[in-house]
Amino acid sequence: MKNVSFGKLNLAEAEYSVALFMYMRLLGYPSERISILTTYNGQKHLIRDVINQRCAGNPYFGQPHKVTTVDRFQGQQNDYIILSLVRTKAVGHLRDVRRLVVAMSRARLGLYIFARVSLFENCFELTPAFKQLTARPLQLHIRPHEYYSQEQPRDEKPDQIIKDMPEMTNFVYNMYMHMMQTSQKYRQQQQQKLAPPPEETQKDAAVDPARGSSEEPQPETPMEQEDPGEASSEPNTENAKEEGGQDAVDHAKMPEHPGRDSDSDEEEEQEQ
Repeated sequence: MKNVSFGKLNLAEAEYSVALFMYMRLLGYPSERISILTTYNGQKHLIRDVINQRCAGNPYFGQPHKVTTVDRFQGQQNDYIILSLVRTKAVGHLRDVRRLVVAMSRARLGLYIFARVSLFENCFELTPAFKQLTARPLQLHIRPHEYYSQEQPRDEKPDQIIKDMPEMTNFVYNMYMHMMQTSQKYRQQQQQKLAPPPEETQKDAAVDPARGSSEEPQPETPMEQEDPGEASSEPNTENAKEEGGQDAVDHAKMPEHPGRDSDSDEEEEQEQ
């Protein structure tokens, strides 16, 4: 059985590329507008493995539009390209400037290149291209407070500079955990707003004398059966005592509201 070589690998660049993709996704960049390219098949498969471990099963990240080699991506474009050049000791087949031109012309809006600059800038064939690239910052500059969907002019806050891959992976992890905690707190607050307060629920179950919403039918008093127009204007002390006694019985049957005493019920009844 033959051993199949997939070419060159660079784990640090693979992790760095995936961390940048995750960071862009947390800021709201659509995954279909991001592609990750590399110059070797082995690096392509390595990046795919890292994507599957870090992102594939997480709806916050998903997968890029494509993870492929520069040669296979020829003739195509995407808004944002993350490019891994892999090599650290020798330039290899990238010495052909046409391949480098193809690699660097695939992005419409943003191009991020991970490479050992000291190796490629000393290559005679690549000097013109890398002279333009090295005129820009050589370290990754990010702005985590600016989200993809925000339509506003660039503010004066300074960029955050990422020095290396471990710092970027740690930053993305902390950013992700912060967003998860914030999202969880927001869901809890929404659930508390939607759930009825316990006091209101129990208050509805209590008897309201003014509305006559008692679950048990209240016996009619002699005063309710008597026509108000024919009622005597002289006070009837016996009826008043009977009514007072009947009210005491009625109130004894009424369940008291939790957290409220019987005096508060009587005050509400007198106000009504």
